[in-house]
Amino acid sequence: MSGRAPYISDRPQGLRPTTDAETPEMQWASDALVEQLARLDLRYIALVPGSSYRGVHDSLVNYKGNTDPQILLCLHEEHCVALAHGYAKVAERPMAAAVHANVGLMHAVMAFYNAFCDRVPMLVLGATGPVDAAQRRPWIDWVHTSGDQGALVRPFVKWDDQPASLPAALCSLVQAAAIAREKPCAPVYVCLDVELQEKMLDKGAPSLGTASRYLAVPRHGPSADDVAAVHDLLATATRPLFLMGRMDRTQRGWDARVALAEHLDARVATDLKQAAAFPTQHPLHATDPGVFNSPHLCALVRSADVIVALDWVDLAGTFKAAHEGADPEAAATVVHVTLDAALHNGWSKDHFSRAAVDVPVAADPDEFVTALLAACQDQGGKTRKSTWETRDPRSLSPRNGTSNDIDTDVIYMHDLATAIYDAVPADELCLIRLPLGWKGGDLRATHPLSYLGQDGGGGLASGPGQAVGSGLALKEMKAAGQSAADYVPVAVLGDGDFLMGSSALWTAARYKIPVLVIVANNASFFNDEAHQERVARARSRPVENKWIGVRIDDPLPDLSQNAASLGAAVLGGQVTSRRALTDILCRAVVKMREESTVVVVDVSVPPDGYSSALNKAQ
Repeated sequence: MSGRAPYISDRPQGLRPTTDAETPEMQWASDALVEQLARLDLRYIALVPGSSYRGVHDSLVNYKGNTDPQILLCLHEEHCVALAHGYAKVAERPMAAAVHANVGLMHAVMAFYNAFCDRVPMLVLGATGPVDAAQRRPWIDWVHTSGDQGALVRPFVKWDDQPASLPAALCSLVQAAAIAREKPCAPVYVCLDVELQEKMLDKGAPSLGTASRYLAVPRHGPSADDVAAVHDLLATATRPLFLMGRMDRTQRGWDARVALAEHLDARVATDLKQAAAFPTQHPLHATDPGVFNSPHLCALVRSADVIVALDWVDLAGTFKAAHEGADPEAAATVVHVTLDAALHNGWSKDHFSRAAVDVPVAADPDEFVTALLAACQDQGGKTRKSTWETRDPRSLSPRNGTSNDIDTDVIYMHDLATAIYDAVPADELCLIRLPLGWKGGDLRATHPLSYLGQDGGGGLASGPGQAVGSGLALKEMKAAGQSAADYVPVAVLGDGDFLMGSSALWTAARYKIPVLVIVANNASFFNDEAHQERVARARSRPVENKWIGVRIDDPLPDLSQNAASLGAAVLGGQVTSRRALTDILCRAVVKMREESTVVVVDVSVPPDGYSSALNKAQ
């Protein structure tokens, strides 16, 4: 039918609005582009409005009725991409984002890099002023047009394109969605000419084809020979060690990893840079996860006779730390299961050094675990016994002594961790992010969504946006009746990260996305205080000056007022009392659940040893 679609509200009370009105006739090229996005099963599109894709924006609202994909309005392009990043960390599927011309893309660059380093899928739409110079308006179209816009992000996206016609653009969207989904996952970028979007369809609706036929993602399982070779190695191993890195978020994958480690009596290590891959309280989880290599992890690596690395980030660096001053090639037999080389390039060094490996296996690590477990069970299913000693609790990270002193009410990071788990049982908690000062021994990973890892690229301003995206995915899973229905989304962010990215929380407030954001506030870019201390000591200069140009005080920002101005719920000002902390967090969780909203709690958490740990690691 022809005619206009009715007014579609932004529906801040809910997500994915629907309308009973018939979809209007497809009349414009942007209508066809948006229809293609819907067929690619992209449910949301996070955006900051921009004239370069005004045609697509109109079609999202007035052709598609602002549903599938639904617009999620953001206040900064970096947050659009960070939101899609957080969504993918939970859902393991892409959502869409849109950035305005070259200027919006430049805003979003850091978030692209984070998502690339974190190996998450997303489809980002960009746009440019008219490629045909004769069609450009004076001044504004010229400064919003570039000859090769994708060059701004090409070193850290998996694929990019700037199609020159509608048929090419429709094919490009399908190709982009398929490439983003295939492991190793990463962002893709498609730049649309504003003139292309705004062309009227003179021959009626174009043929879109059957998009689902092009979206089938191949399963990169291991070869039978690789499985047999690793099985034979482990059959004779006396001290097998699994380094579990980038693994999936499924319960099936989680259970298979546990079953395999138990069958082999292998020891397991995980990493705070990555999402939870194994239950941290399990007797076979041999050491606290960390950002840096702990002395105990180094000892495990030196003692193992067979090491199976499952897409472990920076394997060569782990070996270098473990074998300080020695030849790592003379140590254990090493199996490395990863597909990551497909994304390695010369610009980004996130591929790290090349590790010495005896058995390289090009396969999805979870597919490999499933195949290896089946091979082990086919051999009679008997559990082996290694020569590893039983995990000694004393080998794990010590608790901070000051924080347990009943004579002080100061909140240290361990106190914050304890209060969080007192407020929310570990089986119900999804920790979206943790700050650098969090100790691995305080993490209680009991399920695949217990902890979602860091941001990949190690920048700031990503935490709030990723918290909103992860909260969105968890809310969607709850609405669909999936197993994550009761998970409580909690992001523990540093104050610097929060201040840089706090406006992302406005999107959560607008669209009723429940998430609890706890700011572990040390009133400093404290990571750099540690570095300044290290440099001062090395140069025999006064360490007392390490805070200059680093502290965030005088004036101290009022994070609660900041959050409230963005529509977030707050429960008073900064929390400074350890005795009051658990009660406040319990009330924050209740408020988040009952009102389906974002709640921010600012907690004063002074540093408690991170400086010395960082200096030792460096």
